[in-house]
Amino acid sequence: MMNRVFRGLRALTAGALALCVLLPGPAALAAGTDLTDVAPEAWYADAVAYCVERELMDPAAPDEFDPDGLVTRAVLAEALYRLNDRPVVSLEGEDFDSGSQEVDREHEEEEAVYPFSDVDPEDPCADAILWAWQEGFIGGYDDGTFGPDDPITREQMAAIFWQTRGRQLAQKAAPFSDLREVSSWAINAVEWVWYVGLMSGRETGAFDYAGYTTRAEGAAILRTYDQLFLHVPEEDPGASAGDLAPNRYDSGAFVVEDGFLTYRGDAPSYVGIDVSSHQGQIDWAQVAAAGVDFAMIRAGYRGYYNPTLNQDAYFTYNIQQALAHGLEVGVYFFSQAVTEEEAAEEARLLLEWIDGYDITYPVVFDWESVDDEDSRTRDTDGETVTRCAQVFCSIIEDAGYLPMTYGSPSKIYAGGIDLTQLQDYPFWLAHYTTDWVPTSFRYHYHMWQYSSSGSVPGIEGRVDLDLCLTDFSQWGR
Repeated sequence: MMNRVFRGLRALTAGALALCVLLPGPAALAAGTDLTDVAPEAWYADAVAYCVERELMDPAAPDEFDPDGLVTRAVLAEALYRLNDRPVVSLEGEDFDSGSQEVDREHEEEEAVYPFSDVDPEDPCADAILWAWQEGFIGGYDDGTFGPDDPITREQMAAIFWQTRGRQLAQKAAPFSDLREVSSWAINAVEWVWYVGLMSGRETGAFDYAGYTTRAEGAAILRTYDQLFLHVPEEDPGASAGDLAPNRYDSGAFVVEDGFLTYRGDAPSYVGIDVSSHQGQIDWAQVAAAGVDFAMIRAGYRGYYNPTLNQDAYFTYNIQQALAHGLEVGVYFFSQAVTEEEAAEEARLLLEWIDGYDITYPVVFDWESVDDEDSRTRDTDGETVTRCAQVFCSIIEDAGYLPMTYGSPSKIYAGGIDLTQLQDYPFWLAHYTTDWVPTSFRYHYHMWQYSSSGSVPGIEGRVDLDLCLTDFSQWGR
């Protein structure tokens, strides 16, 4: 990764001005839909209203948002600064290198100098830029400038968001046709933003790594980022979430043993991983010897632009080898179903693929939203996803297997899937916590995907780690 993310990189073209000046009445503009260039039916209207109302992005003019303008370095710095509640910044104690500024030696003992020659310390964006630089999220250029008005490329934006979340690794390979062309320092970031659903590709199947992000797209990404990581939406108070069993696991009973999270409370505890073609060829003998009890294996997926059904390139190898080395095995299908018919199609094809294998763990409906304006699932509501899950699970259950659903806290709390209608089936929680501390998820879960950056002998690179707290051989008995 580059020093301070972008040191030495200059955007190829200059673009829109950094729109950091606070304009009067942003909440009223959003609530009253008075932005003349944002039609109520536009795909980005809700995201723009969200960002303007919360002052994450300012209008370009009192009644215009400029949705087709480009997100600049200063705009993104300001948005992240505001998302983090505008922390107080200071120049005291800064040790600036000679390549980042011109130092007035006569006054260096009196006061520190602002690090970027092209940013006025009195500018409304100055604190945000200084904060983003001090945190290591957005760096300056080698000539001592910041380039506040430079539009930011999509790979640069991915790297910034990735930096803010501690450089986590994706577990699944991103499907972009131009991934090999992405800068080496940005590959992990691009895969991560795709994996968590923060940024997706273009209709062509490319990530468009060197392209720019419009302000409309930026608003959608910022809203998703906020709701994924900072302000996870609460469930609708009118919903029947109270019918769900609460999370009663003993937080003090979760311990780390031999590199895996285990549970010493009043529930079974099994060590597991979930894998796909992203891991390449796995040495399953080493995995078994490392103490892994079970593996959840991706069987296939549906495309999010072209809705074809595809078997995972390593499915046959993984399931045969995992079983041969004594692991319990379950499977999951990465669904992009937008109708009950598509969900049924996925379930029936999956049953063909797993026929003849000893599946002792659940068969999982893994529906994940892809929030790109060209993706098929972008505007799919939770009610539709829940109906698709019901159809999928019913078909799997009728075939004699145990179905399971999968989701994150934000997906459940925001109504992305209604667990109250799926209580007949176990639930697989996806929630990565710092240092593997116990999840704060409010409802009962049967299996927990607690990390996307595990290290297991026999697997090159990172892998998802899972803790199963259920004896599935006793399910329903």
